[in-house]
Amino acid sequence: MLIDVTRSLPIPLTTQVAASIRSAISSGALRPGDEVPSTRVLARQAGVSRGTIVTAYDQLISEGYLTATQGAPTRVNPSLPDTDSRSSQPVPPAPRAKTIPRPPRSSTSVISLKPSSGHAGAIRPAAWRQAWREAAADPAVVTEPTGQQQLRQAIAEHLRMGRGLNVDKRDVVVTGGTREGLVLVLTAVAGGNRLRVGVEDPGHPGLRNIIPLTGHTSVPCPVDDAGVNVAALPNDLDVLLVTPSYQYPLGASMPATRRRALLDWAAETDTVIIEDDFNAELRYRTSPVPPLAALQTSAHVVTLGTFSTLLTRSVTAGYVASTSPLAEDIRRTRAVMGMPVAAVTQLAIAHLLRNGHVRRNTKAVHNRLAKRREIVAAEIIPQLVRHGATVTEMAESNGVDLAVTFPSPSARDAFARQLADQGIESGRLDALWSGRDDGLVVSFAHLSESDFRTVLEVMRSGSST
Repeated sequence: MLIDVTRSLPIPLTTQVAASIRSAISSGALRPGDEVPSTRVLARQAGVSRGTIVTAYDQLISEGYLTATQGAPTRVNPSLPDTDSRSSQPVPPAPRAKTIPRPPRSSTSVISLKPSSGHAGAIRPAAWRQAWREAAADPAVVTEPTGQQQLRQAIAEHLRMGRGLNVDKRDVVVTGGTREGLVLVLTAVAGGNRLRVGVEDPGHPGLRNIIPLTGHTSVPCPVDDAGVNVAALPNDLDVLLVTPSYQYPLGASMPATRRRALLDWAAETDTVIIEDDFNAELRYRTSPVPPLAALQTSAHVVTLGTFSTLLTRSVTAGYVASTSPLAEDIRRTRAVMGMPVAAVTQLAIAHLLRNGHVRRNTKAVHNRLAKRREIVAAEIIPQLVRHGATVTEMAESNGVDLAVTFPSPSARDAFARQLADQGIESGRLDALWSGRDDGLVVSFAHLSESDFRTVLEVMRSGSST
C-alpha cells in the first residue's frame, strides 16, 4: 500500500496518512476485511515514524474505518459497504494533499480562526519518539476496558498536582476526547431516557452541538461576568454543562461564592454537573482554578478533560473523572461502549505525563502566547479598529481571542468574505450567543507559527478589509 506524504505541506503527517488510507478505502483499493500493513512496515514505506502511523491507525479505528483485535492484524472494517455494492457511479478519490492551494486562496479556507481547544505549541518530536518507543516495547499489551492503569494513574496524579483534585485512578475513565466523553457521561446518566441539558449562553459550540445528536434537549442558560447565572437556572434540568474555570468566550473564572451557590443548587435540584475543564491549564494571566469536584459537596460532579490542549490536537484522547456515585455507572457504560483509544497511544500519553513533558510544554506555551498577545495588540487590533470594527479582548485569554463586532450583519459578512478570499476562516458570534449575529470571533491561540505569520501579513496589508 502506497502512502502519499509530503513534508513541505502545512498538514500534520498523521493527517496525511489517515487521509490516504481513507481514500484507498473509498476508491476500493482497500476492501472491507483487507489486512493493512503493520505500523512498522508502513512507517518504513512512507518514511515516517512508527508513532505517526500508530496515531493515524488509532484515528481511523475510532472513526470506524479500521478494526483491531488483540493478536490479529489490523484490517479494514468488514462492516463497511463494499464499493462493488454501491452505486455504479464512480466514487471520486479524495483530493491529494499536494493539491491544496497555497495563498492567495480564493476557494478553500485553510487557516481557521474559529475557537479551538488546542494551542500554539506541541510536545517536542524527540519526546514524542521516546514516548512511542516505550509504549510500543510490549507488543502483547492488552487494552483495559476503562483505560490503561498506567494512564489512569498518571491522570489522577496530574489532576492532584496540577488541578488540586484528589481522585483515585479507579475514578478515572479514558475517552476518545471530550466529545466522546460527553456522550459517555450522558449515556450513563440517561439510562435510556431523554435529558434536558443546560448549556452556557454564550458558550463554546464544540460540546453543546453534540447534545442534540445524542437525542437530548439543549437548554440555553445565561452567563454573566462570573460564569453561569445560578439565579436564572431552570429547576427542571437533568444535567448542566459548565466551564467554571474558563468560560468561553467571556473568559470568566467563576468565583468561590458562585461555585458554592452552583453546587448547592445542583444538590438541591438533583442536577448532574458536567464540568468541561476547557483550557484550564492555559489560563494565561492567572493560575488555574481547581475544578468544582475539588470542593466538598453532595452534588454529582463529573469532570471532562482532553489531551488536545496539553499535548497536541492530533491526539484524540481525554478522560472523565468523577468521585460521585455516577462513577460506577460511567465505568459500566465505558465497558459496554468499548475503549476507543489504543493501548499504545494511552501508554505514550502516560509516559509524557509521568516524565514532566506536559508541565514543561505548558510553561513554554504561556511564554509563546504572551509574545503573541503583544503582536496582536500592536498590529492586528489597530487594523481592525481602523476599518470600523469594535474589538473586545476576551477576558483571561491574554489578548489572543477577540470578539469583533460590526455596524451591521452585512458589514460582518463582507469582512468574513474578504478573509476567506485569503484562505482564512473566522468564527461567528452567533455560534456562541443565541440571537447574536453582528460579529465574528477570531482566535490566534491555536495557530501554528507559520499560520499566525500568514494571518498577520494579511492583516498588515489591509487586503482583508
